[in-house]
Amino acid sequence: MKKFIVIVLGTLGFMPSPSSAQTEAGSWELSVAANLGSISQSSEVSGGGTGNSSEGESRGYLGLDLRAGWYAAAGFSIEPEIYLLAAEKDLPAFNLGGNLSYTFTIADSPVKPFVIAGYGIGNGIPIMQRLVGRTSNELDIPVVRIGGGAKFFLSRQVAFKVEYRYERYSYEGSFSFFMYSYSYKNVWNYHSVLIGVSVFLPRGE
Repeated sequence: MKKFIVIVLGTLGFMPSPSSAQTEAGSWELSVAANLGSISQSSEVSGGGTGNSSEGESRGYLGLDLRAGWYAAAGFSIEPEIYLLAAEKDLPAFNLGGNLSYTFTIADSPVKPFVIAGYGIGNGIPIMQRLVGRTSNELDIPVVRIGGGAKFFLSRQVAFKVEYRYERYSYEGSFSFFMYSYSYKNVWNYHSVLIGVSVFLPRGE
């Protein structure tokens, strides 16, 4: 993967600089990306006169992100997405979200930096008991995300995209044991990198 990235970036200097048409109002951006990174978990349990907290070890994960962006104004896009998580012999998990993004244009450059922020809700969190799996039977697991990255244009309609994301998943619940009631809240903090490809459809196509 590192060798592939170096080759792609090394060829960018020979690519024609894109115009701003890709990110003008009315254009579409369709993208797919693989998601790999690490996760850390903290847990808290309280009730029954006692309390307990713990910190888990950091672990790696992999996912798939599908996104469609519509440019409401030059550089400013609205991007619904679906994040898919699946494993053999386990129920699938997913997160549905919406993002707001702004893409910056640099004159005479094939590189366009961008920033992104969004919110989603789903039924699973990457890496649970079976590496990837469903956590809930309801859409009750929220995630807040912020990030940024760059789009490296390989042609006027295709770009190689690298994106950093911070995501915060949280899940709350309660249970009873004998005469006592307990509540818990789990928080997962993700620092990850998405690597993928975007295809741009100019206004009117």
